[in-house]
Amino acid sequence: MSNLDPHKPVGYDAADEAIDRPSRDLIAIEHNTTPSSVPPSSEDLRPRFAIRQTKPRITHYLLAANVAVFIAMIAYGYFQFGTINGSQDSRVLTIFGAKINSLVAAGQVWRLFTAMFLHIGVIHLLFNLYALNALGPLVESYFGHLRFTAIYLIAGLFGSLASYAFSPVPSAGASGAIFGLAGAITVYFLRYRENFGARGRAILNNMFLVIGINLVFGMTQPGIDNWGHIGGLLGGALVTAGVLPTYTRPGVITYGTNIMEEEPRQWLHAGWVIVSLALWYYGVQWATDRFLGQL
Repeated sequence: MSNLDPHKPVGYDAADEAIDRPSRDLIAIEHNTTPSSVPPSSEDLRPRFAIRQTKPRITHYLLAANVAVFIAMIAYGYFQFGTINGSQDSRVLTIFGAKINSLVAAGQVWRLFTAMFLHIGVIHLLFNLYALNALGPLVESYFGHLRFTAIYLIAGLFGSLASYAFSPVPSAGASGAIFGLAGAITVYFLRYRENFGARGRAILNNMFLVIGINLVFGMTQPGIDNWGHIGGLLGGALVTAGVLPTYTRPGVITYGTNIMEEEPRQWLHAGWVIVSLALWYYGVQWATDRFLGQL
């Protein structure tokens, strides 16, 4: 079986009418929850379906990494250049790997990766830490550690690529990767919005609102690299479309909670990640040719 059918369980037959049709809600539960074989009260004899969630861990590592890099920039700026505003010093930003188009075109493509861990000022850092802490655990819980990491990093790379291609201003920040997480949540709940019921639709509507407000804000405020946001959003959605979990219901439906299993598609997901990185690579080549052609 491939896609989740929200209307009937696996192996549905006339005998299931005795326990009524199952709930359409796909319930998100903690990773250590087990199905119950004991019939519930007579108030509700319908089977319920749940999916396992991953306990967030990579999100915490990313939060720590961003803080650690910021502290390192402050310390380096103070000891090397005598400034307490190292994160806003162009010399420090250049050394630590900010996105600078001329240097990327000269071969320092690694800057498109390192830029997503740098922040220009403490306010910039705090905003992105808040957003990462809000969105990261949600994405990681549904996609797991590996796919979450792939979504975050590739979205960040696509954000840097879009900035490199269309914005001449040096830039840095995790916002492209964070917009990618918003794109991932949007794609996931577009696919499974009916299974999550009102909660899923509320999350989806909230994502549309958050994305829209932030893009409009980025268009109207100076100093914001909105191309990085757009690139990250599209990159995150692209990766997510190919690594979406696909669930199957158990062959035997019991009273209470029935745990749904995810179909093993690791090789397909790995292939999609490789394709996404290949698209990013060719995008870098195109952006470099475009940059050099404008000189």
